[in-house]
Amino acid sequence: MAYLWLILSGACSVAASVALKAAGAGSAQATLTAQALPYLGAVGAYGLGFALYALALRQLDLTLAYPLMVACAIVGVFLYGLVSGAESISAMRMAGAACIAVGVFLMSR
Repeated sequence: MAYLWLILSGACSVAASVALKAAGAGSAQATLTAQALPYLGAVGAYGLGFALYALALRQLDLTLAYPLMVACAIVGVFLYGLVSGAESISAMRMAGAACIAVGVFLMSR
């Protein structure tokens, strides 16, 4: 169950990052409420992710849990970039993500 909490925590981090990206791209003519909603969503997603991460830490070592959670978030951000088309995924970025994945794998051993 701890690994599920980590995956969900990483997903919350991705959701918060996407919300912050949307907030930065918002229209200057939008109402204050419309401008604040993405920021509030990001804070909520980060808060939920924090709680899920805390649940995972009850059962996993920190040196394993944190890299795995970050790796889940990196995969999620890459998937967002690919699906939305809003981000460019270059060979260098993919190589960097692969290095991170190898590092997470090595740390989990």
